[in-house]
Amino acid sequence: MGKTIVIMKITPKEEQIETALKEIKAIKNGTVKDIQKVPIGFGIEIIKAAILIEEKKEGALEALQKEVSSLKSIEEAEVENMTLL
Repeated sequence: MGKTIVIMKITPKEEQIETALKEIKAIKNGTVKDIQKVPIGFGIEIIKAAILIEEKKEGALEALQKEVSSLKSIEEAEVENMTLL
C-alpha cells in the first residue's frame, strides 16, 4: 500500500492552541509527522500539520478530515495540500 502525506491548515478556537496541538497529535485516522504553530498576524496563530494516511484505504482522507474537524478545540480544518510518498 502507498502512503499519502496530507498538509492541513487548522484554525483552533480562541486561546485553545495548546489543547488543539495535543488533540491533533492523538488522532486515530493518520500518523502526525510534523505539526507547527504558524503566526498569521496580530498575535493570532494557526496550526499546520503533516499527517500520513494510507493511500489505498477507502475513505481515509474523509475520515481524517471528519476526525480533525470534530475535535473540541478546533474551529476549522482544511486540506491545504497532499502528495504521494
